[in-house]
Amino acid sequence: MITSPQGDRGKRSIMLRTTTLAALLTQITALVIALTLSTAAHAYDLLITEQQLQDTLNQQLPYRHNGQWMSLSITQAQLDLLGEGNRVALHNDFILVSQLGLQSRGNLHAEGTVRFDNDQKAFFIDEPVIKDVDIEGVPEQFRASVIQLAQQTLSPALSERPVYVLRDEGNEKLARMLLKTLEITENDVRLFFSPF
Repeated sequence: MITSPQGDRGKRSIMLRTTTLAALLTQITALVIALTLSTAAHAYDLLITEQQLQDTLNQQLPYRHNGQWMSLSITQAQLDLLGEGNRVALHNDFILVSQLGLQSRGNLHAEGTVRFDNDQKAFFIDEPVIKDVDIEGVPEQFRASVIQLAQQTLSPALSERPVYVLRDEGNEKLARMLLKTLEITENDVRLFFSPF
């Protein structure tokens, strides 16, 4: 049987197109699988530094609360990420003023837990607990009252005001939509987000 050269070229052309199409489909499939595995294996992350949290906190100060016999103003707060259990420490300077106008200065140490509020896309410090108070010129018998007043000042201020709000741009926008977990180290808050 004799075949024409045009028939051979046609068969070769069809075979070449079929081979090229199969190779292209194989490459596309491999690329899709690689992208899927790569995305699943690597959760994206974003770091929010301790300084970013500190800057927000500084903008909110002072915190004030008036008690029955005295008022307390927290004038300065130093944030310290503890790196374990999403905990944070706060070292605060405060001014205590009695109704008679007597004034004392002191500092307090508190600890709380960082919480992310998904509705507000913001971080708060929950359940701050006063661990220690140092007050100048106040008798020991009034120490418990000062601690109670400090707790009444700090708790609502921190639970109602975010220490950081994710912006609606860049990686923070992705974190707003896809945040899975957060982890606190001694230097930053690490956000893990993933489409899966």
